[in-house]
Amino acid sequence: MFSTIAIKEWRMVLRNHAMLAALLSALLLSGIASIGSRITLQEEQHEREAANRGFRRQWEQLRTNDPHGAAHFGTYIFKPLTALSGFDRGLDPITGSTLRIEAHIQHHTATPPLSPADVYLRFGELTPATVLQLFFPLLIFFLCFNSYAQERSSGTLRLMMIQGAGKGTILWGKTIVYQSIVAGTLLLSLLLYLPVIYQAASPLRILLLLIGYLCYSSIFVIIGIWVSAVARNARQALLWLCSIWLIWNVIAPRLTTAAGAALHPLPSQHALQQKIDQAIKTGIDGNDPREARTARLLHETLRQYQVTDVSQLPVNFNAIRLQADEDYAQQVYNKYAKATDSIIRLQNSVNQYAVLADPYLAIRSLSMALCGTDYDHQFHFDTEARQYRNAFIRRLNQAMIYDREPPADLYYSMPVFHFEPPAISSIINKQWLSLVSLLLWIGISISLLNSVARHAPTE
Repeated sequence: MFSTIAIKEWRMVLRNHAMLAALLSALLLSGIASIGSRITLQEEQHEREAANRGFRRQWEQLRTNDPHGAAHFGTYIFKPLTALSGFDRGLDPITGSTLRIEAHIQHHTATPPLSPADVYLRFGELTPATVLQLFFPLLIFFLCFNSYAQERSSGTLRLMMIQGAGKGTILWGKTIVYQSIVAGTLLLSLLLYLPVIYQAASPLRILLLLIGYLCYSSIFVIIGIWVSAVARNARQALLWLCSIWLIWNVIAPRLTTAAGAALHPLPSQHALQQKIDQAIKTGIDGNDPREARTARLLHETLRQYQVTDVSQLPVNFNAIRLQADEDYAQQVYNKYAKATDSIIRLQNSVNQYAVLADPYLAIRSLSMALCGTDYDHQFHFDTEARQYRNAFIRRLNQAMIYDREPPADLYYSMPVFHFEPPAISSIINKQWLSLVSLLLWIGISISLLNSVARHAPTE
């Protein structure tokens, strides 16, 4: 009986031209998003590789005997793109990907200028992840809203029950068919992005991404069938399902983001920079001005080399002072960077707990993390880039301390920046709430469907 119900439902889908049109529209939208994302990813990859080569060549060809002047000349480093960053852009468009390296100044990562916003940008950039997260649930609801209500209104539900089919068998038969259709459409959508996914370093990331989206789509299929069974008619079912989509996919994400920003406000970049400049000038606690620190450094250096005047030092005191100022500035930047990171994580914690009530927030967080475009990946890049920057400037200052004439290969031998993304185990540990949310909502939706199988009206 179960297979009979499933075959009957499959034939109904094939006869319904509106459903076929909706499925083809979903595939077309996925294709446009996949092709557009691949083209954008390849263009950005080529631009960054060309910029990296250009700045590296420029640096290696420097001809100056003043390493500090070279440090002021500086260079740039870029956040590498992952193979999946085109699949889900996440926070990349707003967090920045370029860091300028320069003496005395700790620059922030820079973002490219924003292009004029179109209407669709209210839902984010059109990527395969945007289609699967936002538009697929709506498609699923349009497929399912009439599945049970139509059987009831046309009288075929009673006929099936007279022939021995229970309500549970009918509901689960429909669920299996619609889940198979959605899973097939999802796999076809992912296949459109396969040439890029194939280049990904971690097959485990791809597998987890696929499982996550299958769980996410299953929740909407089961909820869609359940609402179709409990609603009085198809119109009411469609209204309820559209309301669920609106709350989960549009309203809740904006409310949680606004709540996080209101509960834990960030200082403006201008105010933060003023505090940093003041702390460097007067000391971290306000009682250690730069002049006093310099006098203390001079006294310690003279005592170390057992001389009484700067002119008697066997080393370049000016270079020692420059590096000491760099070390102190790094302490100040680290202090304020840690404070800013704490506020951002408090803001994100509102979203992290809200994922338990909203599967869209769960899959969005999981997808960004697996694609390497979430806040943790950006923070990891920022940390490694600043460590590289500090080592870069330190090496130039040390060349002035110990060598009056810098080595001929000083600039050529400077290490190249290499970024290693966080391990997959670290990502899973931080995304456990998202995984629990998806499993929780599958359990809730299955319980609701089993419950309505006992009490669903037949007329």
